[in-house]
Amino acid sequence: MPALHQEFFEVSVVLRIEVGVLMKSLSKVPHTAPPTDANLLRVLLRGMRKTGVAILYQDNSLNYIVAENLPEGWPASAEFIDKGDAAVFSADVVSRVDATKREVLQSGQPTRIEVPLSGDAGRQWYALSIEPDIGQNGHIVGLFSTIMDIGDIKRREEVLRALLREVSHRSKNLLAIIQSIATQTAKSSPTIETFLLAFRGRVHSLAHSQDLVTASDWRGADLCELAYAQVRLFAERDSPLFRISGVDAHLLPNAALHLGLAIHELAVNSAAKGVLAVSSGEIELRAQEMVAKDGEARLVVSWTESFDPDKVPNIYGEGPSEEGRKTRDFAKVVLGRVVPQALSADVEYEVEPGYVRYVLRIPPTQYERT
Repeated sequence: MPALHQEFFEVSVVLRIEVGVLMKSLSKVPHTAPPTDANLLRVLLRGMRKTGVAILYQDNSLNYIVAENLPEGWPASAEFIDKGDAAVFSADVVSRVDATKREVLQSGQPTRIEVPLSGDAGRQWYALSIEPDIGQNGHIVGLFSTIMDIGDIKRREEVLRALLREVSHRSKNLLAIIQSIATQTAKSSPTIETFLLAFRGRVHSLAHSQDLVTASDWRGADLCELAYAQVRLFAERDSPLFRISGVDAHLLPNAALHLGLAIHELAVNSAAKGVLAVSSGEIELRAQEMVAKDGEARLVVSWTESFDPDKVPNIYGEGPSEEGRKTRDFAKVVLGRVVPQALSADVEYEVEPGYVRYVLRIPPTQYERT
């Protein structure tokens, strides 16, 4: 049972017990006149005040006899008894409530409906529970009704529906990213074993980024934590080979997932034939906010890798092997096309002997301003 429904169920059980006590007391009163046991009625109604439940009683002609503990802002009991449901609800709601009550009078089966009430404070919702009052002769002689404000429950349900829509939307986006990764990885893998190794690594990278996004209640992820999560398999946080400088920008979810994928790809390449492979040289990940020529701010994220080319030959798979060429091609696709397009970012990607530089200029729609 969903949490909101469970909460409403538990509240309803408690209220039903208290209302049941009042109904049984009222049922002992002659139905030709309003209840005469004023003391008992006053005690019961006083106990109901804290529950927020209104108590109504109508005869079998649907004339109101009792209307107590009405919601705040409603007419006084005397006015409500005189005017009936029309004192509060619109004509279409009154018609629906009247039809429901007549159905209970005819069938003898209790029911529950939810009705809206529009006012200055906006639309409010109430739960109306209706039960027949069966006399000693077995005939229905009236109706017991309770009214409870369920506005908070309705609002929570709306929030829950919005969250579920958001989860569905983000899940579809995530699946689309995974599908793209699988397709591109397959194109760059000469064997099944190579594909599985590369694909698992990229999915794990995505999972690390997703964990950070989820931990922040879908707000995104901080750049430093994102970078360390992607590099930690190859270098410790305090490693002299890898350092982060500049601003610790907060990336929105889409930017966190795609930038995490780019950092993973750069780290894997470095671990294969770069600084992280031979534990020599330095990698700096730097982030700074700069104003572009159009006057709009950009988050400039750069990965700069410097090393002794004599110690690290054939950087990033350059050479005659088919596997090396395909690995290099995939890196170009992810770093040069997939990630920049997903972030609407400008990109620079340079690979030179002893030097690798990757720069993304990310628009402010993808991160929170510092």
